[in-house]
Amino acid sequence: MSKNQRVNAVLLAGISAVALAAGPSIAAAQEQSSEPAASDDSGQLPTIIVSATRRANDVQDIPIAVTAISAQQLERAGVADITAIDSVAPSFNLNSFGTSTGGTTLRIRGVGTTGNNTGLESAVGVFLDGVYLSRPGIALGDLLDVERVEVLRGPQGTLFGRNTSAGALDIRTRKPQLDIVEGFANATYGNFDLINVQAGINVPVVTDKIGLRFAGAVRDRDGYIEGPTGIESNSIERLLLRGQVLFDLGSAGELRIIGDYTEGDDSCCHAIWIRDGSTVDFDAFGLPANGGAPNVGEDALEDLKSNDGQFDTPFETWGLSAEYNVDIPFGELTYVASYRDFEVRTALETDYTQLRMFTAGASDQARALGGQNFEPLNNPTRIKSTTHELRLQGEAFDGGLDWLIGAYYSWEKIEEKKSLTLLDQFQSGVSGGLFGALPLQPNPLFLTAGGVDATGDFASNRYEQTGKSFSIFTHNVFSVTDQLDLTVGLRYVDESKDGTFTQVDGEYDACLGTLGAGAGNFLGVGGVALNCFVFVAPSLEVLEGINPAFAANPLALALLPREFDDTFEDDELIYTINATFRPSEDITFYGSFTHGFKSGGFNLDASAGVGGADPRFASEEVDAYEIGMKAELLDRRARINIALFDTVLSDFQVLDFTGVQFQTFNVDKARSTGFEVEGQAQLSDGLSANAAVTYTDARYPSDCAEQDPTAAGFNPNAATLCGASLTNAPDWTVVFGSTYEAPISDRLEFFLSGTARYESSRRTSTLPSEVLRPDLPLPGDIQDGNVRVNLRAGIGADDGSWALEIWGNNVFDERVRTGTFTVPLRGALGNRARASFVQDPATYGVTVRTRF
Repeated sequence: MSKNQRVNAVLLAGISAVALAAGPSIAAAQEQSSEPAASDDSGQLPTIIVSATRRANDVQDIPIAVTAISAQQLERAGVADITAIDSVAPSFNLNSFGTSTGGTTLRIRGVGTTGNNTGLESAVGVFLDGVYLSRPGIALGDLLDVERVEVLRGPQGTLFGRNTSAGALDIRTRKPQLDIVEGFANATYGNFDLINVQAGINVPVVTDKIGLRFAGAVRDRDGYIEGPTGIESNSIERLLLRGQVLFDLGSAGELRIIGDYTEGDDSCCHAIWIRDGSTVDFDAFGLPANGGAPNVGEDALEDLKSNDGQFDTPFETWGLSAEYNVDIPFGELTYVASYRDFEVRTALETDYTQLRMFTAGASDQARALGGQNFEPLNNPTRIKSTTHELRLQGEAFDGGLDWLIGAYYSWEKIEEKKSLTLLDQFQSGVSGGLFGALPLQPNPLFLTAGGVDATGDFASNRYEQTGKSFSIFTHNVFSVTDQLDLTVGLRYVDESKDGTFTQVDGEYDACLGTLGAGAGNFLGVGGVALNCFVFVAPSLEVLEGINPAFAANPLALALLPREFDDTFEDDELIYTINATFRPSEDITFYGSFTHGFKSGGFNLDASAGVGGADPRFASEEVDAYEIGMKAELLDRRARINIALFDTVLSDFQVLDFTGVQFQTFNVDKARSTGFEVEGQAQLSDGLSANAAVTYTDARYPSDCAEQDPTAAGFNPNAATLCGASLTNAPDWTVVFGSTYEAPISDRLEFFLSGTARYESSRRTSTLPSEVLRPDLPLPGDIQDGNVRVNLRAGIGADDGSWALEIWGNNVFDERVRTGTFTVPLRGALGNRARASFVQDPATYGVTVRTRF
C-alpha cells in the first residue's frame, strides 16, 4: 500500500471510529431508519418519489420511462459506483475505452457517444444533485451516502438541458437532517486486496434550522490485468469527501450548499490482445519474434494478461454547488448554481506492446530520454465549468395547469496538453509490424528517413475549448379531464464554442529527414505517414518556420497536422408533447414525441485538421417516439411498466481510432427501436423479486450515409457503418433480482439477495469491417452473449445498527469485452492485430456495516 493509500485509510478509519463510538449512545436516545423498508406493514411495495420532471412525483405517475434505484437496492446489488449500474438497469450500459477518466462511454437503449476525446460530450447526461457533470469520468467516485439513482431513458433535453439526447443519469445524495443525529460506517475487504471504507455523520447545528452532513470514502484495489513486466492495470485508488450544510430559513426558503473533493490514482486501462497480425516479421529487424506481444488470444483473455506497461492516469476533481428554494406568492422559485474543476494527468506506454515504440505524456520512458519539459503542469487535461439554473414552478386554474419556466447558463473551459515521444524501437517495430516482407537492414523506415533515427522525436500539442450554453425553457402539464393530462415542453438552446490547436514544442528529426530524402524515400506516402506519425509530426505551421519548401511538399500538405483556431455555433428548439391517460389510480398510459439535441464541437486531436479537414463536427439531433403503460397490481404488491420506443438520430456523432489516428465524423442516420418491460413483486412478507427485459434494435440503416465515392460529402468511414448495429448495443438484455429477508431471533435477521444480467451478443468495435470492405470483417468485433451473476448474504441487528455481509460479483468469472480496436501500426489490410478492454472478473469479499 502506498503512502497516500495509508493516509487515506487512516483518515477514513478515524471518521469510522468516531461514528462507531458515537453510535450506541445516540442510537439509544432516538428512533430512526435511514433506509426505506422493502415494503410497508401491509406488504405493499413502497412509493418511490423521483424528480425526473423537476417536481417530486411518484415514479408510477409520471409519463417517462425511469428506473429508480434506492440506496438499499444499490448495496444489495453490489453497485459501488456508476460502472456497475447496469446490473440493476438493463437499458443502461457503461464501458471505458483507453482511460477511465477520459474514455468512459454511457449508453441508454443502445445509444451513446463512443470515443476517448475530450471534445466529445456524452449523449447520456450525468447529474449530481441537480448539477450537470460535463464528462462521465468526473462522476467515477463511489456512490457515497446516496439517496437514490434515477436512470431516465430517452431524450430529456426539455428539462435536463444539454447533452441528454439518449437519456440522463440523475444521482441524488442524502440531504442533511435538521432534527436528528445519525451516521454510518462501512468497511469492506475483498480479493485483489480491495479495501473500501465509507463513513458519514449528520449533525443538527441548530435544531430545525441548520444541519450538517459529512461523508467520505476510500477505495483501493490492486489491478486484475498483468503486463509482461509484472505491472498491474485496472487498479483503483480513490478518495472522496463530501460536506453539506442545510439552512431552513422559514418563510425565506431553504438553502443547501454542497462541497465535494475526489482524487484518484487509478491505473487504467490495459487492453488484452485477441489476435496478432499474420503478416508481421520482427526477427528480420533484430527484435523478439513475438514483436513484444507474448500474450495473445484466448489464453491471454482467460488469464488476464496484457502486453502493456505503465498506464497512470492520476486525477483530481472538486466542486461546489448551492440550491435555494423559496415559496413566493405565485409559485416555487429554485436556483441551482455550481462550479467544478477537474484535472487528469497521463503517463502511458501506449503502443500496447512490450517494445519501446512510443509513449504518451510524462511516462518514465519519456523522462529517461530527456529533451522535454513536463513540469510544472505534467501534461494535464483540465476542465473548469460553472452552471446557473433558475426555475419557477406553480399551478393555475385551480390546479388545471401545472406550469414551469426557467433559464439555464453554463460555461466550460477545456485546457489540454498532449505529448507523444518516439522510442528507440519505433522504426524497427513499425517495420516489423507493417513491412515484414521488406527485410531491408537496418529497417525500411530508418532508410527512407535518410538514415535518421527517430529516437527522441516528439511533439507537444496544446488544445483549448471554451464553450457557452444558454437556454430558456418551459414545461407545462394541462389537466384536460380528471383522467387525461397533456404535457407540452419547449427549450431554446444557444451553444457556442471556441476551439484551438497549437503546437508548442517538438523534435522531428526523422520526419524532416524523410521530407528531405527526395527519391530516397522509396516508401513514398508510407514513409512520410510513418516517420511523420501524426501525433509526433510538426504542424504545417511549425514546418513552415523550419523549412518552407518542406511545408509545400504535397505529402506534407496531405498528411501533417494543421493548427486551428475556429468557432462553432448552433442553436436549436427542443420540444416534447405527451398525453397521459389514467383509467384508474393504479394504471397510467402515455404516449410522447420528443425532439432532442446534442451540441457539436471540436475534435481536440492533432489529426483533426489533416489534409485541410474541418476539425469541427456537427450537432446531433434526435426524434423519439414512445408509448408506455405503468400499472400497480394485486393491491400494490406488484408493479409492471412497459415502454415501446423508436428513436431516430440524425448527424449521429462517432469517433473511430483507425490504428494511426482518431477520426470524428457525423453519420447521417442512426436508429434505435425496441421495448422495455420492468416488473417488481412482493411475493411474501420476506421475499421480493424484480425482473426487466429490454429488446433494442440499435443500428445504422442501410442508407445511413452517402455511398457514392464521387459525391460531395462522401465519408468512407461513415459509409462502412451502414447496415451495422451500434457499438455495445445487444439486442436482448435481461436483469433478474431477488431478496429474501427473515428474522432468526428476536434481535437478529438475515437476508439473501442476488442479481443476474444476461446480454445477447453485440459488436464492440466502432467499424464492423475494413473501410468499404464488408468482405473483410474486423476480427474480434463480436462479444458473445453472457450472464453475470452477483450474490450477497448478510446477518445483522433487526434495527439496522450493524450487519455482516459476504458477497460476490460476477461469481462465474465471465470474460466480457467492452471495446475492441486495431492495435496501432500492427498488421496489414485484413490482417490487423486487435485488442479489447474487459470488464471486471469475479470479485468477492466481506463487508461490515453500522448505522445509528
